[in-house]
Amino acid sequence: MVNTGLDRKYVASAKGAANFDPIPEGEYKLRVKEIDPWKESKKTIKVILKDENGNALKDEKGQNLTETVDNCLFYNCTVKFEVIEGEYAGRTIFHNLTTHPNMSFSIDNFLYAIGIPEISAGQIQSSCLGKECIGNVIIGTYTKTVQNKTTGIDEEVERNINRIKSLKPLNNPQANSNEYTNLGI
Repeated sequence: MVNTGLDRKYVASAKGAANFDPIPEGEYKLRVKEIDPWKESKKTIKVILKDENGNALKDEKGQNLTETVDNCLFYNCTVKFEVIEGEYAGRTIFHNLTTHPNMSFSIDNFLYAIGIPEISAGQIQSSCLGKECIGNVIIGTYTKTVQNKTTGIDEEVERNINRIKSLKPLNNPQANSNEYTNLGI
């Protein structure tokens, strides 16, 4: 029987400490380790208008033409990649996918890199685990509000994190082959 009660004794260990410090910028061989479930978002957004070739339509000043879409429903998820070679093997890099109409490239580039020519977004979690690619990893910053433990005052802190600038397929044409056909790249 599993003991999850408050009387269970625990032993101190550093095993649970994960290193989330950013790794240096560069190209890394990555494997899809985990993909979170899709999370629904509904917002009023400006959608970029496109021509029949998928290119953004522009006005006379070169600005994108848009239309407002009320309560646009789209989905987001996080892909957890694991670095699988080199000094940083085992480290996790997070990457976001979205069905947002202005960002279709996020899923398109992901699928291209892992060698899946076509799939519905709903199949990504079950079909893409274990796939490998090359990730161009950069260091980005974000600002987070945290409470100063000494003063109790909220303050903004800048944090560095890894982001994936782009993904590309491995040079090895067999790397991602299974039930899907090779893209010939």
